[in-house]
Amino acid sequence: MKAIRDLCRFYIKLGVRSFYLCGSSGEGLLLKNEERKMTVETVMEEVYGKATVIVHVGTLATRDSIELARHAEYCNVDAISSLPTIFYRVPEIALENYWLDIMNSTSLPMIIYNIPDLCGYDISYNLFKRMIVQDKVIGIKNTSASIYQTQQFKAIAGKDFIVFNGKDEQYLAGRMMGAEGGIGGTYGIMPELFLSLEDNILNGNIDKAQEMQVVINEIITELLSFNCLYSALKMIVKLRGVDIGSPRLPLLSLSNDENLRIEQLYKKLMDCLQNNS
Repeated sequence: MKAIRDLCRFYIKLGVRSFYLCGSSGEGLLLKNEERKMTVETVMEEVYGKATVIVHVGTLATRDSIELARHAEYCNVDAISSLPTIFYRVPEIALENYWLDIMNSTSLPMIIYNIPDLCGYDISYNLFKRMIVQDKVIGIKNTSASIYQTQQFKAIAGKDFIVFNGKDEQYLAGRMMGAEGGIGGTYGIMPELFLSLEDNILNGNIDKAQEMQVVINEIITELLSFNCLYSALKMIVKLRGVDIGSPRLPLLSLSNDENLRIEQLYKKLMDCLQNNS
């Protein structure tokens, strides 16, 4: 757990004040339940009182998600979140029951999660409307290419409902169309750029925010050229001073050629950070 502690301290030092645990880039679905619990416990020991913590508890089986949700509540996290059901092509009512069972197992607020590219399921507006009448459902993470959908979620739910942008490459667009913030995997290698982007949005410097998004997207475009995004992310974090190991199988490690390219991308990122400091 030393790597997790080191990573938490690294982010806190950079000004990060919100954590989303055991999601895609955290490889939550590749970890055993006990490993996910240890991750939450370790992070909370490091950042409790310093940052907001949301824990992703989605699994293949409802019982395992409930177990993780109850553990998250025991650890005093701020909220839980979950993907739709995965692998099995269940009807909409089954997905609704899945989320309700998780939600009703704790007193924690819940953030539902729409990521159609990976789950093969795009939350319908009818299901969304049924979920948002639940008092515990306080938000949605929308990892969809449709900014219109993000705007519609916000319009349907109202001003007090939290919409998180999930596509890192369109953070600015998501914020302009109603999202209050974002949750994303590439934040982890360049939190300073996303924090600066957000500051410019809040201060009304939209032209500068657009410039920042273009810089971020140049990095993201190169990241997506690697066989495994998560390997590339972990290697850049290592080059930044925190060794968090390699991804779990079946995710691929970097090839020899990719190791050379990641060094070049790291240098480019460091130049971007220096130029935008």
